[in-house]
Amino acid sequence: MALAFVSVAAPLPLAQPVAAADECLCAGGEYHPLTPVRIYDSRPPGINDVAPLGAKPMGPADPTFDIQLLGLGGVPSSATDVLAVAVSITIDGPASAGWLAAYPAGSSGTSSLLNFSARQTVPNLAIVRGGAGGKLTIKINGAGNGTANVLVDVLGWFSSSTYNAGTTDNPSDERGARMVVVNPGRILDTRVGTPTPLGPGAQRTVQFRGANVAGVNVPNDSSVVGALINVTAVAPTAGTFVSVVPNMPVGAPSTSNLNVAAGRIQANLVLVPVGADGAIHLYNSAGNTNVLVDVLAYLQTGAPESTRAGRVVPLTAPYRALDTRLASFGGVPLGPGQAEDWSFAAFAGSVNIGGQAVGNQSALLGNLTNASLSRQYPTVSVEPGYLSVYPADSATVPGISNLNNYESGPVPNMALVKYGANQTVRVFNARGYAHYILDVSAVVLAD
Repeated sequence: MALAFVSVAAPLPLAQPVAAADECLCAGGEYHPLTPVRIYDSRPPGINDVAPLGAKPMGPADPTFDIQLLGLGGVPSSATDVLAVAVSITIDGPASAGWLAAYPAGSSGTSSLLNFSARQTVPNLAIVRGGAGGKLTIKINGAGNGTANVLVDVLGWFSSSTYNAGTTDNPSDERGARMVVVNPGRILDTRVGTPTPLGPGAQRTVQFRGANVAGVNVPNDSSVVGALINVTAVAPTAGTFVSVVPNMPVGAPSTSNLNVAAGRIQANLVLVPVGADGAIHLYNSAGNTNVLVDVLAYLQTGAPESTRAGRVVPLTAPYRALDTRLASFGGVPLGPGQAEDWSFAAFAGSVNIGGQAVGNQSALLGNLTNASLSRQYPTVSVEPGYLSVYPADSATVPGISNLNNYESGPVPNMALVKYGANQTVRVFNARGYAHYILDVSAVVLAD
């Protein structure tokens, strides 16, 4: 599926051609949620519960290594069945600041998935494709030489147009789920009202099916099998990790979604199955921390095969749709309390499969990075702020955030961006002067 001369915001110049990952829609683009499973962990024994693989080299030369993606953690082994895989990738204890990229083995990639400082632990959600041998290539660029550990958790997978449920190779009789994009809404905020912060080893049940708050209305039936949520940990009293799982864990889960230093605020986009009780479950490892949960979409089964709404079509490589540092995007940071609109109409119209436009789209999935945050007054530091991306025709700024930004360096987070009228979105910045980047990795179709 070739995206020829994609334009992201008139009157900006035309971009270079990019491509998408399937040759026809057919029954493709449906999501199959999995209980999160760790398929790769390079840390030493005693820290991980799988075979230690050793810390990976990093440096200005962009060293790379491959990991097996297909055939692990519940993902089918056949590349003809799997359109893309949803994973959480974490970098742990890097020797220096830098960035990480992930792309199909045998291809190349330059868009960053993670930006990190020395000795920082940073996770991010990614939608990736298996390349040669069903493998994924990971590249770690660092300001200096040294090593970093990498963790990869599988969350689910998107079926291709040739996937056939109920066959010998795919014994499940279940079709995949479609992504139903909603107006963003907050269903949990432990800072407000009776919910209290999560203590060390504490768990919290959040009812997802039937959630009807802050404009979010999730059906209360078993067809809702997954949740796409933005989870934020707010100022933990100790360094901690937060896990989101479909069932109440017994002890600490083997996977994590957020790794947060004491006193910081950090968000991460999470794809998680909904448990049999219609809920999702949070676990906090250490200290006391407040947690926010913002709903962006739910995953629902039972859509007629003839419909297109909710199918996810990944690109063959991330496409840089916005970079406000560049003159072609204005070159001016977004000021405190300010918002600006971007049109994706030309981009949406150019998405095609074999030269045929895919048609209407409701949203995009992409990695949003706050590239820098500078001071409003030279001698006054900027308090932690946030970026929020939402439909441009919204009457007010929604009470949610996509990421929390700092003066100290870049902050990435995968985002589901719902289009407003004419495929226009709005970006709001709370504090300081922010430059930001958006690398699109997939689009969500509409009827």
